[in-house]
Amino acid sequence: MRLRVTALVKQVPKGDHSGRLDADGRLDRTGAVAEMNPWCRRAVAQAVRLAAVTGGRSTAITMGPPASVDVLREALAWGVGDALLLSDPVLAGSDCLMTARALASAIALQDEPPDLVLVGASSVDGSTGAVGAMLAELLGLPFTGPVLALNPDGHRIRATVQHDSGTESVVVHLPAVVAVAERSCAPAKAPATSWPPPTAVRQVTTSNLPPTPWGLPGSPTRVAKVHPAPLTRNPVIFRGNPERQATRAVAELVTRGCFDPPPTQQPASVELRAADGFPTPNEPRVSGGAGDVVVLVGDGVGVEARALLGVGAGLVADVGGRVVAVRVGGGREDLARWGADEVVTLGGSEPRSVAAALGEWIGGREVWAVLGAALPWDREVLARLAVVFGAGLMSDLVSLAVGPGVRLAGLKPSGGGMLAEIVSQGSPQIATLRTGLLPLRTPRPGRPLTEHYLHVPPDPAIERTDRRTGSDGDALDRAEYVIGVGRGVAPEKYPELEPIRLLLGAEFAATRKVTDEGWLPHGRQVGITGRSVAPRVYVAVGVSGNLNHLAGTSRAGTVLAINSDPAAEIFAHCDVGLVADWQEVMPHLVDALRNQLRH
Repeated sequence: MRLRVTALVKQVPKGDHSGRLDADGRLDRTGAVAEMNPWCRRAVAQAVRLAAVTGGRSTAITMGPPASVDVLREALAWGVGDALLLSDPVLAGSDCLMTARALASAIALQDEPPDLVLVGASSVDGSTGAVGAMLAELLGLPFTGPVLALNPDGHRIRATVQHDSGTESVVVHLPAVVAVAERSCAPAKAPATSWPPPTAVRQVTTSNLPPTPWGLPGSPTRVAKVHPAPLTRNPVIFRGNPERQATRAVAELVTRGCFDPPPTQQPASVELRAADGFPTPNEPRVSGGAGDVVVLVGDGVGVEARALLGVGAGLVADVGGRVVAVRVGGGREDLARWGADEVVTLGGSEPRSVAAALGEWIGGREVWAVLGAALPWDREVLARLAVVFGAGLMSDLVSLAVGPGVRLAGLKPSGGGMLAEIVSQGSPQIATLRTGLLPLRTPRPGRPLTEHYLHVPPDPAIERTDRRTGSDGDALDRAEYVIGVGRGVAPEKYPELEPIRLLLGAEFAATRKVTDEGWLPHGRQVGITGRSVAPRVYVAVGVSGNLNHLAGTSRAGTVLAINSDPAAEIFAHCDVGLVADWQEVMPHLVDALRNQLRH
């Protein structure tokens, strides 16, 4: 089969960006050097390869300001057959749902519909991970990703899907939308001297699309403002003799209480009972209640589900209603103790089918909000639901609260160490949250749950086989001690970090560059495009201090940084810094910690 492959690409600021917004709430790119998003480079490379091996044709499409033509010129230089730029000032400020709608309309401008649409699995300028799944729902297609490998097989694609905890072999029937992982192949990078002129790119505006409110007016979510991340670090930097540095660093950690016995309850812990502000179903604070809060809890086992239910319980304390837990299969977790008033058990787990069944079920109820984790399954289900209801999606939030007009407002990491405040005007309001930063509430006494069963058929376009389990990235979310590894530590040297990891009972984390190289599993990535953690101590070894990575560590109690470069950015964002070769100072640090922990 000759494949018609379309790659969707995005222009992003190169390196860290300020995170500033202009007067209309759009990312201010003034003076910023731009380039193709790293994940989109892989989408272009895969599109060219698949078209070549099948004798088909590849196309690249982007939406953005006029300068975005450069990413399409580079795609053409790499080998795509043709390119289309959708550019119109009215599209400025589009949220992810509006972006998906515009891209779906742009795809329809091609002479023939594509057999395969490739998207980058994420974006360095503020990950949502939602546009691909939204696009699939708009086009009525299956979706999978992020994929590490994909190979044509007649009217199907065989793919290896990357999960936080391993990989899975998936067969997808075409046509389909597939998100491409960063490790899937070498990036499409062509020197600027080889790029064709801008006239080689077909350019269209919204006048070529169906008439509808485009851009910010039609977007159900928007950025209200950007807040600087709280500056809570006052770095103490040690230099000189490695042994003396290590001794002084441990003394500083002791002074900060890093090894004190943990409290029996976390400070943010609130018992789930009416006396502490969590209403029984008959005690809403808002007269009549705003509606129910639906929470996706997966298999219903683990701290992620408990944290999400706690958020749901906190919201109904403010707006009334009930917390409805949606689980896959009959888990044994007592969901009522963690905040659920009702439970819906799904009879299947395929995201497209789940979204269809939930959409119909939610349509018959008063539902105010739908919440899930910032993980692939939840993201696809909620992205599809956002399309079904035209509600938009607030993605990758680190906190969520009820704002004016009983509307949700959440914070998410942005570039340059900033936090973007996202507000929703959709109904229901839909959001994914980074569960590693959510407080765990003290459970309430158990109670009977109202139970429902929802039939979910298989997705005939998706076949799943050979799930391989790898590292348990979920353990990272709640770890008290985390060792963050940067490119300054070669993978063959990782065994030298085992003594401190075992001594602290720590979990490993990594920068994006480390997981991109395959040195540590994808589930260990921390930052804007990875996980967010809040350990008591984050030990950054060989980490340069990229702000996109540090956005995922902003709520660590104490950051201990080790880097041989005294000018490394990490030293401006740590509490205790050691200017030393990590291999020289680490044995002394382990000895000092061991002596301290014996006392």
